[in-house]
Amino acid sequence: MGLLRLFLASLVLISHLGISIGGINPGVSAVIVFYMLAGHVVCRLWQRRPERGAALWFYQDRFWRILPLYGVTVVLAVFLWRYGAQSYYLSDEPGLNDWLANLLIIPLNYYMYSGQETFTLVPPAWSLAVELQFYLLVPLILGRTGLVVLATLLSLSVFICAQLGWLNTDVFGYRLLAGVGFVFLAGTLLGDSRRWAKALLALLWLASLFYVIWLFGWGVRVPFNTEVALGLTMGLPLLMLLQRYPFRGPWQILQRKAGDLSYGLFLLHFPVIWLLQLAGWSEHPSIWAVWLLSAALAWLAHYCVERPVWQRFRTRALLERPAIATP
Repeated sequence: MGLLRLFLASLVLISHLGISIGGINPGVSAVIVFYMLAGHVVCRLWQRRPERGAALWFYQDRFWRILPLYGVTVVLAVFLWRYGAQSYYLSDEPGLNDWLANLLIIPLNYYMYSGQETFTLVPPAWSLAVELQFYLLVPLILGRTGLVVLATLLSLSVFICAQLGWLNTDVFGYRLLAGVGFVFLAGTLLGDSRRWAKALLALLWLASLFYVIWLFGWGVRVPFNTEVALGLTMGLPLLMLLQRYPFRGPWQILQRKAGDLSYGLFLLHFPVIWLLQLAGWSEHPSIWAVWLLSAALAWLAHYCVERPVWQRFRTRALLERPAIATP
């Protein structure tokens, strides 16, 4: 699904340039689809786990998948900050806690409580923090039906409370794992052929569809209830369609190449914006300038950093133990 991932990363990029579509922030909907896609990917990965040391094996793979390119982006962002990049996200003098949060990633999506947002070297990384928190739970809950059901019900309850306004809609309906955990778990069912799994996904899609219709017709739109609902409504059938009818032949090669760029585009576009501003561009550089330079840096980082690291560590971690059969 590399083309989809690149398209979603591009939607995040344009949203951070202040562009909306009919008053809708496209980046928010894209992040929700990313959450479902992450659930689907790690479920397939977990099905390949070794018989022993599965949790460590899983954490190692996620570490080597996420950290190398994130580290490159942090180094570039620090360099630009030191050379005078101006941004709301770089507006405070950092303390030790700020540096630790940027290095550890996970604290970043609690910025609304810590004030971390005013020194965030990779602003989109708050959603990566949510994803990492889900990864930490994967070995504990996947394969344990009771825990999955309980986690889904608790997360869905928090999400509903956020939509009703009993909790902050933006925070608990979009930015914290407590409210969006069920979206990741829905993604784990995308490749499940059992009837009850398909029925649950159909029920979730119908509920999100009716919610979108209600929001556009009669509801109160607050950040970001409509975008989240649209992400579910459009993302679920799209992911199911791509799961059932994957691209083949030359399109499969294109998919792989697009996937190579997607993560880098997602991470690097803010440093690229800062770089262009330092180079004398206007406060909001053009979409194509940001996209093309971000894609070029993503390609360079992928082939010069990610691939060498994966060849040394990640591929070996995947292949050194036999995978168990899919349940």
